[in-house]
Amino acid sequence: MAQTHEWMFYEVMWRAWAGREQVPYPVPWWAQQAFRRWSDDFDSGTYESKEAAFASNALYRYWHMVGVKDHRQESLIGQAGEIEPVYDKYSLSFFLHDPTTGTSWLPQLPDSGRVEQRLEAPHLPVVLTTFRTTDDVEFVQRTFAATVGASQRDLVVTRVTVGSPTGRERTGLLCAAVLPSGPSGFQRHDRNGRQITDRRLTFLRHLPDEQRVETNAGWGPVFDTAPEQYGVYGNTDFSFDPDAYLTRSAFHDLAVGGKLNGAVEAQDQVAGLCSAVFAWPFRIAEDEVFEIDVRLPVDQFSGSADLAELRGTPTAELEAANRDFWTAKLLGQGLQPGLPRPVAHLTDQFRQARSQLLILSDHGEIHPGPTVYDSFWIRDSSVEATACSLVGDSALAERQLGTHYPLRFNHGTGRIGPCAEYGFYGGPHEKDDREWDSNGQALWAIGRFDRTSGRRAAFGAKLYVPYVRDAARWLRDNRDQYGLLHSGWSAEHLGERDKPHYWDDFWGLAGLYEAARLAERIGAPEAGELWGAFDDLKRATAESIRWVLGEQRARGAWETYIPAGPGDVGRLDSTMIGAAAYFHPLRLHMGSKLGDDIDRAARCTLDTMYAHFVTGGFRHDAAWYAYGPYLTTQLAHAYLLAGDPGRMDELLGWIFDAGFPHPAGRAAALGAWNEQHAYPVASDFAEVPFGRWYMGDIPHGWAAAEYLLLIRDILFFEADEDHDPHLYIAPGVRPHWVPGDERVTVDAAPTLFGSPFGYRLAHDPAARTVTVDIRQAPEGVRFVYPCAFGEVRSAEANGRELAVTGQDVRVPAGTWRFSVTYA
Repeated sequence: MAQTHEWMFYEVMWRAWAGREQVPYPVPWWAQQAFRRWSDDFDSGTYESKEAAFASNALYRYWHMVGVKDHRQESLIGQAGEIEPVYDKYSLSFFLHDPTTGTSWLPQLPDSGRVEQRLEAPHLPVVLTTFRTTDDVEFVQRTFAATVGASQRDLVVTRVTVGSPTGRERTGLLCAAVLPSGPSGFQRHDRNGRQITDRRLTFLRHLPDEQRVETNAGWGPVFDTAPEQYGVYGNTDFSFDPDAYLTRSAFHDLAVGGKLNGAVEAQDQVAGLCSAVFAWPFRIAEDEVFEIDVRLPVDQFSGSADLAELRGTPTAELEAANRDFWTAKLLGQGLQPGLPRPVAHLTDQFRQARSQLLILSDHGEIHPGPTVYDSFWIRDSSVEATACSLVGDSALAERQLGTHYPLRFNHGTGRIGPCAEYGFYGGPHEKDDREWDSNGQALWAIGRFDRTSGRRAAFGAKLYVPYVRDAARWLRDNRDQYGLLHSGWSAEHLGERDKPHYWDDFWGLAGLYEAARLAERIGAPEAGELWGAFDDLKRATAESIRWVLGEQRARGAWETYIPAGPGDVGRLDSTMIGAAAYFHPLRLHMGSKLGDDIDRAARCTLDTMYAHFVTGGFRHDAAWYAYGPYLTTQLAHAYLLAGDPGRMDELLGWIFDAGFPHPAGRAAALGAWNEQHAYPVASDFAEVPFGRWYMGDIPHGWAAAEYLLLIRDILFFEADEDHDPHLYIAPGVRPHWVPGDERVTVDAAPTLFGSPFGYRLAHDPAARTVTVDIRQAPEGVRFVYPCAFGEVRSAEANGRELAVTGQDVRVPAGTWRFSVTYA
């Protein structure tokens, strides 16, 4: 049964949408999409009612984000420029009003004008929202996050400029609305009790002397320029009539009477739908502009001293400091990929993905999302930390792995289901859902970062006892009667929680491999013991997969594929995506760690998945009824490592486009991916599932990390680090990416060999020659260049001819320049 505020919000929204021609009302983008193709079906396993699902914005979870690196709270930006500090209880949006005609132009409503949104630059998390009304008045809203004061508390600044695009004189009111709902929804309340915060706005007060707003017990917007008009609205007579909220609103007052109610305080103890509007008159002509600045406190502020600190730095200085920080961080530090003009957008998105991970980090913990996923998972963070370390944000990776992972290592003597508590990596998520993949992920991430950091850093040695050795022993001692990891939910996209999943075993193998290699590097006496644990899990996993493949053949299956687990024999559905991890990120195919036959089956599994579940992107109908952007990126990466860069390129094109969906001409996202990508949004409502689908959080940190790792490995990746160390140069660069006079460049790239790598690749189509200059390289590491431009005819390194045997040109260590001529 719907709670009162959920029912009331649902009623107010659809009535406001139905009556928008009489009284314009700022119905948010996500609600409009729900009304565009309404269904009474909802996820009854998660929500108690359709009203609860609607108020939670279950289906259209798209928005933009601004924030400060390594601070706790992010802020969301909606498709009309709405600003929602995630843990506060309001959103702020702007609109224009003409008192002479009583007309209000709201950017939320398509008939009011045209809205365009973009980032100021790919490396700058500054959202620009431009709204041009049908009467040719325009405002531009620049929104960014910054810090103030000695304690560097964060806030969001939005600077709104009104102008006349035609130069004709225009007068009116620039209005700011404080509303209870935002881009993420109104109030999330589900059967699991997941509730970011109680967002009901039950009390709202304007403090004119302080030029700020109180929202419940917190601070709302602070105005640099005092508004000349204002009105605060609530439900003073405790009405249960939804129409009362529409007739007692600023939007109704402006449409009917042309002015606001002038109240400074309101309450709504029924549904928590208080609202307020503030207005500034403007008169502009030619190139004149009218501008206001508004500050939204994100950190905790209280008292007059804090108010003075919040206002103490001019907004222009805050904007310049924000620009300087991100420019230095993303353009001056870490891996700097350079891709030619046909694919330069991939480099832009690389920098944006970096910024997303830095903003999603909370004091060293990288969280996979700003709202419902604003929490810490070992699984997601292992990939995110590894991505950070390999693109140059090593301090963040070190803090996460060296500080926060030990805090998730369990020292108790109890039991977690069938497994021992001691030695298990995990907090509430991993324990409650029996996520047995976490130990392998922690060991893998620690081992990879130890390699990247180099021997002098001794990162792994500092954690070895107990955080590596005993976590590896946990993998040895907590397996089922078949030698596999127990049944659990692990990565939830793989199927049921009452079944075992090869995903867990693959991660266990990768973690044990890294643990044993680390033990060897530091001379620990347990190296042989850890190799024994690896070999035992390897044997059990390989035997189980061989049994499954044999059973499927015996049942007449003509396609070869590794299903999600041994309990899924013959299950040909999208849960088999877990097998992509065999290649990426775990690289179990390198050295055929499970045997040549398992390698062949894993490669066939990629093709089986592609044939059945890819239409542009990977469709995960077995779990989500939606595309999986990060799963598509994993699959693309697996194809790259499996030697099929052409198919990788096809998937990469979809991945990039999925970060910029534009249904009905509105930017649903600006270079970010949700965990899921809804079919209606991906197809502009050409495809709408009959029932509900699942959506998580955006920007999805795991998706951003996968993109970073894919672009990095397209440019180069390491192989056989422990025996015959070598680097593949430009293994994913396609011929059509590099026209004449264009270059591929890599600078200051961290490597698993502990020292940086950089090169310049130039293509001369007329001479049919590729020339590579090595700028930096780890000592003693050779190179492989898989030439994709044509059949290799000759090659030379440092002026000496190289033997040519196929398309992979093998270049000796110490080479500073080599060239390849192709047919």
